Amino acid sequence: METLIDVASMAGIVLSITRVGAFVAASPVLRAFPVSGRMAYAFGIGLALAQPTTMPVTMSGFVVAMATNVGVGIVLGFLTGILLHAFEVAGSIIDLNSGLNASQIFDPLTGQSVSVFGRAFNLAAMTLWLVMGGDRLAIEGLAATTRVIPLDGALSFAPGLAETATTLVAQMLVAAVQLTIPTFAALLVAEVALGVASRFAPQANVFALGLPAKLAAALATVSLVVLAFPGAIDTSMSATRDIVVTTVRGLGG
Repeated sequence: METLIDVASMAGIVLSITRVGAFVAASPVLRAFPVSGRMAYAFGIGLALAQPTTMPVTMSGFVVAMATNVGVGIVLGFLTGILLHAFEVAGSIIDLNSGLNASQIFDPLTGQSVSVFGRAFNLAAMTLWLVMGGDRLAIEGLAATTRVIPLDGALSFAPGLAETATTLVAQMLVAAVQLTIPTFAALLVAEVALGVASRFAPQANVFALGLPAKLAAALATVSLVVLAFPGAIDTSMSATRDIVVTTVRGLGG
């Protein structure tokens, strides 16, 4: 009994899974999934987006196509996930100013130490992103890349892609600072009050009083920051749609 294998179809499946797998590895949200979940996502979406290759399947051409799909997946995953880092940065800013930065914990998802609010804000943002349809937006972006850049196609970086990445980083930092304004203002008032207290009562241990005072100010106002999360996620997803279009055009030349 002979078994016929369509080499073009098999090559298309492998290249598609490679592109989706690189996207999963670079996306800050999908990277937080367990290994089994990431593998299921890569194989499931990869099979759905697979299509037979049109070029003759040679070893050198297949290696080049693999590298191309890895590049497409990494660039798309990184650029579409930059704005989501704003929530973790906002939490880190609050932790740094409230004194909670000293109680860092190891985050197995990112492989590094994170602070309390940084970790909490990151998990809340990822949850809202999934609930509001971010996973479907990611699939739409991957499907768009297969239409513009075939699985066996070539990359052609547009000059504006690097500028887009720089602009996104700047927007992420600005968004992080804007999210922390209520808590940062309360912490600033607490710092001023403690400074005045140390001036009029130098014998008092202002440092010992300052830590619980700043922590109380942060806990009292952090709810105002959390209330802004849904609107910030919605704005981030709207911007992500534009980022997908810009990225696909930039990679396709």
